[in-house]
Amino acid sequence: MKKLQFCLVFFSVLVLVLSAAAQVQNGQFTGTITDPSGASIANAKVTAVNPATNLSVAATTNATGLYSLKELPPGSYKITAEAPGFRTSTNAFPW
Repeated sequence: MKKLQFCLVFFSVLVLVLSAAAQVQNGQFTGTITDPSGASIANAKVTAVNPATNLSVAATTNATGLYSLKELPPGSYKITAEAPGFRTSTNAFPW
């Protein structure tokens, strides 16, 4: 009986530890870059900069204008989108 109790407690703690390790502390920005008519812009450069830490992460949009900036630590970010033939656009996001 003691052995069974020990095994149940051990596996319960193991499950709790593994589920706690699965928690994610970082975030991401995902979006689509479009022109004023709503058409997607492929190969646009999207950059997120955290002014407090100078962390800079960049991505390029795919054929449908979709981008994803992953594994960003919590903070405020300035996101800039650039594409040849278009004006550069910048937005700030507190996170």
